[in-house]
Amino acid sequence: KYKEVFDFYEELNNFLHKIKFKIDVKNDDFQRGTIIGLFCKSLTTFQAIYILFKHYLCNNAENLCRILFEEMINIAYCSLSKDEARRYLSLQVINKLKLINIVNEEKNRKCLIKNYKETFFKDKSYNEWKNELINYLHSLGVKGLFNKKGNPITINLEERIKKVNSKVIMHLYLIFYRIVSTGVHSSPEILERYLISDENDLIREIHWGPKAENTEITPLFAAIHFMIIISEYLSNHFGIPEKKDIEHFFEKMKKLGRKYNYFLEEI
Repeated sequence: KYKEVFDFYEELNNFLHKIKFKIDVKNDDFQRGTIIGLFCKSLTTFQAIYILFKHYLCNNAENLCRILFEEMINIAYCSLSKDEARRYLSLQVINKLKLINIVNEEKNRKCLIKNYKETFFKDKSYNEWKNELINYLHSLGVKGLFNKKGNPITINLEERIKKVNSKVIMHLYLIFYRIVSTGVHSSPEILERYLISDENDLIREIHWGPKAENTEITPLFAAIHFMIIISEYLSNHFGIPEKKDIEHFFEKMKKLGRKYNYFLEEI
């Protein structure tokens, strides 16, 4: 049914895997390294979406589109400047801080397995962990990383999207991202695929397997769209891939997208 879309997906995937070997990353350039690391991760997600969809695990393929969208945002955000790349990398350290605070708080002890706190801080005390992580964050020299109380603050996804300042990406966030999030969070709406009700809202039938899957092709087009946008940021930052290649894939996506009703109106 979707052979021409599958063929196009494979064509783009093969092209992207070839260009990853052409991008040069210097050992001392953490910004470029971060972008390439995110790009390699996005390639894995892109492949996983395709494999799941082809094997009728379409709902899970749709869920992975949310992850690919976030990878696209992080690439775009880190492309802005070295400071933004540092701010992105700081998220890992802040998450570690949150973790050690959770383990250290006495009120959480009853929720953790026996002696977990003692084991967790066996090699390094809470204060040693905290000071080490806070000092590292200060060493980044990133403006706005700490609040007035001196506590580090994260930059959430929506703030990163606003920084990227792309109307196309904001549109995808406001519409598509929120749609696919229903499955990720197991929101009640997703149950409509599994529980079929009659006119009295009584369960008439239960679906599972392929019958419960959303086999609409939209997730594949969205994934293709995200990878083409990623390619644009790579081209702007590294000069690879060439603009003519991006244009080729974008025009092909638009042609197929119109045929299969993927929302591709000019934004």
